[in-house]
Formats: sequence, C-alpha cells, structure tokens
Amino acid sequence: MKKILSLSLCVIMFVVCASLIAPMVNKGTKVSAIAAEDTSANVNEARFLNMLNHNYVYNSDFDNADTIINNASLALLDLRDSANEDYIADTFVKGFVKDMYGIEIADMSGINADYPQLDGFLYVIPRGYTSYTHTIVSVEENADGSYTVVSDVMVKEHDAAGKPQKAVSLFVKNSDSAFGYNMIYCNIVANSTDI
Repeated sequence: MKKILSLSLCVIMFVVCASLIAPMVNKGTKVSAIAAEDTSANVNEARFLNMLNHNYVYNSDFDNADTIINNASLALLDLRDSANEDYIADTFVKGFVKDMYGIEIADMSGINADYPQLDGFLYVIPRGYTSYTHTIVSVEENADGSYTVVSDVMVKEHDAAGKPQKAVSLFVKNSDSAFGYNMIYCNIVANSTDI
C-alpha cells in the first residue's frame, strides 16, 4: 500500500511539475527565437565591424590587385617575419586577401618586383599609412542577400590629425571565408547625400 501511495504521489508531483514547466518552455522558445534573430543581426554587425577595422582598401584601390595586396599587408604587420621584419609570409597575405575580399592569388612573385625579393614572402614597402576606425551606423540586407553597411569612419593619415568621414560598404556571404563574408567594396563618401 505504501508503494502504491508513494508511486501515486510521484506521478501526481510529475504531472504538477510538468504543467508548471510547460508554459515556461513554450515562452522560452518564443523568446529564444526572437533572441536568435537579434543575435544573428548582432553577430553580422560584429563581423562587419571587425572586417571594416582591418580594412585598408578603399574606393579605387579595389581596381588593382597589387594595391589590394600591398594595402592588405598593413593589416598583417604583426605577422611580419621575426628574422626579417621587412617581409610577411605570402601564405598569410594570400589567406587574408581571399578571406577578406574573395580574391584568390595564385602567384605573388611579380608583386613589388622592384624591391628586394625573398622566396615565399612579400616585401613590406616602407611607408607611412592611413589608419581607419569605423563605427557602424546602419546595416541593411539587400534583396540578393548581400549587406550594405554605412559607417562613420575616423580617417587618420600617418602625419595628420583624424578626420571624421562616412563609408559605404558591400558584403556578400561566403561560407569559405574565415569572416563568413567578403567585402566587395568600401567607399569613403565625400558627400553624405551620396549614401
């Protein structure tokens, strides 16, 4: 009799607990679906911001492979060869350019041909360079699944004070990229009405 009473009590407790938990699970499911959408948007925004703040290729720079490679090397200065800081391993540069811009470089032997060469490395041309710090203003998904991103960007030339500007960038999804996207262009706009 005690076993039947104990078993009955367990079943009743289980039913009561289940009825209390079920609404919480259903509510939690709805909340987490909304949170998943918000999280996805936040993840994309964080990815785009990361890419923008590692980008040194702007406007017409996208029209020339040598310029893309040399400007991309600025994002990789911390990966310079420890034995000779004038060089970065070409595998780092090729990987970055492919992940960031979707451009596959088969042969880099002709890049910076007028400068000292070291097999398997890119010579880093000594120069002052401009730094860019972005803050995202808006992210808009386009009909084709690409994203247009408008950002405020602080443009600081190597020998001058920073100057605030606007940038418009286009990103396309690429599951083969370490970033998850490729940057198709990033244009500094002179007139914000051009956005």
